[in-house]
Amino acid sequence: MRPPLRTLLGSPRDAAYALLAPVPGFVCGIAMLALLAVSLVASVTQVGLVLLIGVLVVARATGALHRALLRGLLGEHITPPPRRRPQPHGLFARLRAAVTDGDGWRAAAFAVAFPPVAVVLFAVSVGVRLYGLAALTYPLWWRAVREDGRRGIGLAGDVRLDNWPAALLTAVAGLAVLALAAWSTHGLLRHVVRPLARALLGPGRLDERVQVLEETRALAVQDSAAVLRRIERDLHDGTQSRLIAIAMALAGARDQLARAPGDAPQLARGRELVTSALDNSRAAVTELRHLVSGIHPPALNDGLDVALQTLAARAGLPVTARVDLPARPSEAVETIAYFCAAELVANAARHAGASRAEVEAYERDGVLRLVVRDDGRGGARRGVGRGTGLTGLAERVSTVDGRLLIDSPDGGPTTVTAELPLG
Repeated sequence: MRPPLRTLLGSPRDAAYALLAPVPGFVCGIAMLALLAVSLVASVTQVGLVLLIGVLVVARATGALHRALLRGLLGEHITPPPRRRPQPHGLFARLRAAVTDGDGWRAAAFAVAFPPVAVVLFAVSVGVRLYGLAALTYPLWWRAVREDGRRGIGLAGDVRLDNWPAALLTAVAGLAVLALAAWSTHGLLRHVVRPLARALLGPGRLDERVQVLEETRALAVQDSAAVLRRIERDLHDGTQSRLIAIAMALAGARDQLARAPGDAPQLARGRELVTSALDNSRAAVTELRHLVSGIHPPALNDGLDVALQTLAARAGLPVTARVDLPARPSEAVETIAYFCAAELVANAARHAGASRAEVEAYERDGVLRLVVRDDGRGGARRGVGRGTGLTGLAERVSTVDGRLLIDSPDGGPTTVTAELPLG
């Protein structure tokens, strides 16, 4: 059971929110409504469109204020909507993305819907509670009140609260009014304010689903990178070492057979078989090294900057590599960036007829940008084959929600940018 004092006065959190939140909420809501009306009226002009975008930005800030009030005063933790994605290129595309900001519109809807709720909440919690306190304390001050020369407060008709029994009954009624105010305040917060805030100030259902899918995909990408890294270590430290040991043993056997006296057909055949086995084992070691390098290049063990410098030194044309990253990216992003650079440099050397190339990696707005430029003949396009060429790079980049931008006019030069989110 609730304590009697808690029943009369209500929860301190409820009372604090009902007292402190309505004023800023009411002011922000009225200002938001006015700005929204002005921007919609002027939306036929460019000024109105800019105002509308500004309204949505302000709405997100207002939503953050309401979430802070709910968290600080009521203990209601509402997950903020996800950060807006990087703005697309092009003025029209950016304006369209800004105007169709669903989270901003929902925050604006809450800001506009909150003022009437705030008025009712403040009136019930403060006004009705003050009335109940006045009635509760009536026995203390009723003798000091005079109306028409008589003590006490007069009600309808000739009914007056001018004696002790009436004063005591008024105090009992004050207790009931206080309990009603506390119950009404709690009901408004529980059944109106909280559900409205959860629905409009948190991430939408689609956003939540997208966030879950992004998180599971990120985990899958990280797990895949870890598995490939483990396979690479097993092949490098286990299988490759055993093949090298077998090759060394076969080399020793070949030398022993070469020194063995005699030229019997069986001995000559044995020498041929050992030599063939040795050649095959060496070829297997070479292929395994290429396979291991394709899974996880050893140069990445020291970071993307070292790997790109090594790639530039081993390229078939002069390559300049510049890396400016404040922190080391995740293993998956690092691997994708390296293989994109390797593929693009190889394309410049083999297909574009380039005489030089540049590789640049830097971070901007939480996105790793890998830029590869060459002075070749240009005309690079995404092919139709999935998993190959530029199409394969675009598919690999998309696994971490990145994108591949190609600028390659006929005659060159070619600039390919891979944008890989770091968050």
